[in-house]
Amino acid sequence: IAQGQGSLQFATRIGSAGAHKYSVKLPIVDAYLGNNDFESWIEITAGPRVVLASKYINDPIAPILRAQGFDVQIVADPSKLQVGMLTGAKVLILNNVPAYEIPQDFLSAVDFFVRSQGGGLLMVGGQQSFASGGYFESSIDELLPVSMELKAEHRKLAVAMGIVMDRSGSMSMTVPGGQTKMDLANEGSARAVELLGHFDQVTVFAVDSSPHQEVPLMAVGPKRKEIIQRIRRIGSMGGGIFVYTGMKACWDSLKKSEVGQRHIILFSDAADSEEPGNYKALLKEMVEEGATTVSVIGLGTPADSDAAFLEDIASRGNGRMFFTEDPTTIPNIFAQETVTVARSLFVEEPVTTETTGQWLEISRNNFEWLPSVDGYNLSYARPEASVALVSQDEYAAPMVSFVQRGIGRSAAVSFPMGGKFSESVRNWPKIGDFVQTMTRWLMGETLPPGIGIRTSLDGTEFTLDLLHDDQWTKRLAEPPRIFLAQEKATLIDGKFTNIREITWRRLAPGHFRATTQLEHGRMVRGAIQIGGLALPFGPIVVGGSPEWAFDPVRVDELKQAAEVSGGQELVDLSKAWTQPEVKEFASIQPWLLTVLLCAVILDALFTRMGWQMPVFAGLPKILANLKPKPRAKTVSGTAAKPTPTATPSEVEPETAATTPEKAETKTDSSEQRRSRFDRAKRRR
Repeated sequence: IAQGQGSLQFATRIGSAGAHKYSVKLPIVDAYLGNNDFESWIEITAGPRVVLASKYINDPIAPILRAQGFDVQIVADPSKLQVGMLTGAKVLILNNVPAYEIPQDFLSAVDFFVRSQGGGLLMVGGQQSFASGGYFESSIDELLPVSMELKAEHRKLAVAMGIVMDRSGSMSMTVPGGQTKMDLANEGSARAVELLGHFDQVTVFAVDSSPHQEVPLMAVGPKRKEIIQRIRRIGSMGGGIFVYTGMKACWDSLKKSEVGQRHIILFSDAADSEEPGNYKALLKEMVEEGATTVSVIGLGTPADSDAAFLEDIASRGNGRMFFTEDPTTIPNIFAQETVTVARSLFVEEPVTTETTGQWLEISRNNFEWLPSVDGYNLSYARPEASVALVSQDEYAAPMVSFVQRGIGRSAAVSFPMGGKFSESVRNWPKIGDFVQTMTRWLMGETLPPGIGIRTSLDGTEFTLDLLHDDQWTKRLAEPPRIFLAQEKATLIDGKFTNIREITWRRLAPGHFRATTQLEHGRMVRGAIQIGGLALPFGPIVVGGSPEWAFDPVRVDELKQAAEVSGGQELVDLSKAWTQPEVKEFASIQPWLLTVLLCAVILDALFTRMGWQMPVFAGLPKILANLKPKPRAKTVSGTAAKPTPTATPSEVEPETAATTPEKAETKTDSSEQRRSRFDRAKRRR
């Protein structure tokens, strides 16, 4: 690296299609580490591909698809799923994989993959799938053709649930949208209470350095609204969260319940969870004596300082571990966990099936369906979905269903196709035809030749070119639509969304171009939609320095602090040391002292030199008129009568007669002045 710049060349071999992320990190001592990392994506194109996420060692779906010529990419560890795997893929199959093991950014990306990029989604049944796998109110819940919430009349067992919530100081921080983390945690707990049944029980503890029982253990049914109101009034009180103390207080309350199934949801900051205490012994007692499970929702990432501690709690408590960096997802995670525990059902008994004839909507050929299944996930068909196979029990539940979502497609197979409860399905002679037909339908229409796209990135300016030949001219009489999906949602018009649309410019026949500005560090995926077809592209990321990426909320707080304290925002760093303008009251004392000093000097000068102020002829008369007239005296409270005013002719004789001494004095003074004047002239 010379003068801040350097280049690195390396050779590598990529063994699979899709988008692959490469990152570089400078292992140097630096006071500012934000710009020591950089990442970029490389896309490897290939034919249509199926991504199969499955924890089965020998998943039976993969050999069936490969025998039909499909390119299948198996992901055995759900935590390794990444957004780049959807690039170039046509179908995503989730075969008995729980939602809490899949990264949240991947789950969030599936909706855009289906609705905007024209992809297909298939969920296959099992004890860790559908609601039992925590998919209720997840980001892909609305994509599926079935509803996963268990109806009240189908509940078999009641549950006693304890909620332990972090209300430490970090929970008072605001998030985009104006809410605090505490508000969202309260909303999540309230959502959990809404999903509990009439006969379920609940208790809620808010924990900082000590536990505070906000809701004592009680049945939900008669007091549901009151419980929710209490939860929404919980506020952040500062300090840290003592996890062991909170769990012990919750367990002491739960073990008094006579309900057979008990469950605790612990919500805590993954970077601020304190006082582990003897939590291992406590969890052992809870699992062995009370048949209790503990799941944890950690606000943060697995890399945070207390993440391993929270993961150990979930593991020892036979529960599930959720991590989320986005506080706005907290209510949905609470809902997923509640439904998984209290309102989901996997039927573990064989049940016969019945066809509906709607399979012909996606296939020209019908075939003999399997007569029964060994078990299935109970769910309910959505009104807009088509159902090809149903169960012949009291639920009449959908076994095979499918639906159109945006320009993509989604399907649900409620019975397992691998592992336990799948023997009848694996022995079904038509299983190959069924899997092949379903997968081809999910792939959608094949894009005709004669059209392509080209992308380029210059700084933060992203340019997209669409090129086509004459056979596409009629179809493109109106420009196609372009949608961009950002990695994280932003608040637009009061709603959180991560999708925006940009417009084209027609440069020439067969050539469209669109340009837009991208944000530093935010991965972007896109799709060009032409009718029911799509040309997907991305991921694309703009490299930048996180040292200069500021949270808008924090910047607003600094601006408010400057305004309140009388400061200002400095845009030019070179003026940071310039004394700012001070606005305050100015004293006039120096000016008054100066005027007083000048007056003293002038008075002394006038006295020394014998100067006199000039007297204007009319000034004495004016001053005389300004004198106030004497008021009439009153005698015994009665006003005296005014004296008649004399005329000037009457006054003059009387004055001359009665004041001869004053007149004489005036004459003498005049004569003296003339005498002095004459003597002065003679001396000259």
